[in-house]
Order: sequence, then C-alpha cells, then structure tokens
Amino acid sequence: MELVQLDYHVTPFRAQRFAELYWPVVSRVLAYGATGYMFYRSEEDPDHFVHSSLWEDKAGFQRYWFSREMQDVRARVIGYFAQPILPSWATVIERG
Repeated sequence: MELVQLDYHVTPFRAQRFAELYWPVVSRVLAYGATGYMFYRSEEDPDHFVHSSLWEDKAGFQRYWFSREMQDVRARVIGYFAQPILPSWATVIERG
C-alpha cells in the first residue's frame, strides 16, 4: 500500500478561501481507487494544509491528479501558495 501526501503552504490571509476551493476534490480520491484519505490543517501553522491518501498503486493517484476536475481545482488555487506542489510518496508498512 502506498501513501501520497500533498503539502500546501498557503499565502497568509488566504487559507479559508483555499480550503473552500480545494475541499470539493478531497474525497474524490475514492472515485479513483484510493482506500482512504485525510485532509487537515496544522494547528501550529494555520496556513499549512495536508491532503494524504492511501492507494494500492500509483496509477490510481495519477488518474486522480491528472483528471479534469483536479486540473480545474489546481488552476483555481494556483495563486494561493508560492511553492510548487509535488506529491510525496511513502510505502505503508503497517496500518491500524
């Protein structure tokens, strides 16, 4: 099982609007084959959002990441953060 993590470091004062725009695609990972997901906001840094999802293989995530709906959302939120978003992968060794 693979875990992919997307870290968004949002520009100050834009976090609420970013969350509103991004939220609709969070659970859509399930339609592309993810077995679970989380979307959370750091309490220590409220401009830091993380979207994690679990996948049996990377192909499902690639279909999600390059889907029309995800491309549309990424285009809408592009000005809300300064650094590029690169998916970060990890292999899940154990899950409870």
